[in-house]
Amino acid sequence: MNFRVSAFPDQIFQGVIARSAHSLDIKTRSMLVELDVTNPRLMLAPGMFAEVQWPVSRSQTSLFVPTLAVVRTSERQLVIRLRNGVAEWVDVRRGEVNGDIIEVFGGLREGDIVVRRGNDEIRPGTHITSNVANR
Repeated sequence: MNFRVSAFPDQIFQGVIARSAHSLDIKTRSMLVELDVTNPRLMLAPGMFAEVQWPVSRSQTSLFVPTLAVVRTSERQLVIRLRNGVAEWVDVRRGEVNGDIIEVFGGLREGDIVVRRGNDEIRPGTHITSNVANR
């Protein structure tokens, strides 16, 4: 596994995963992992923290929508999909956030048109013009 440390930001080091905490800290989006590393030039010291790009795969295709499209009510999370100009509420589960887009899982499908800035005042059955929506 390739990694970087802040002391040497332009250098890439390699190591093999020796131990993992198997527990992700939701607030910091980090996980403690120990790597076995060959360190012949003694550049790395015990306790240094590394930045690692950890590949993640999903068993299903991911869809991303604007973060403002996800509406939270006291009972559910949803996006507002447009079908023939009519609003539908589609329940979703939130996934990873990447800037101003968010991964969603649920009844939404590729190619669906969603309201960019959703809110719970847009009730199912409301007629909407397409300039407030986004593919």
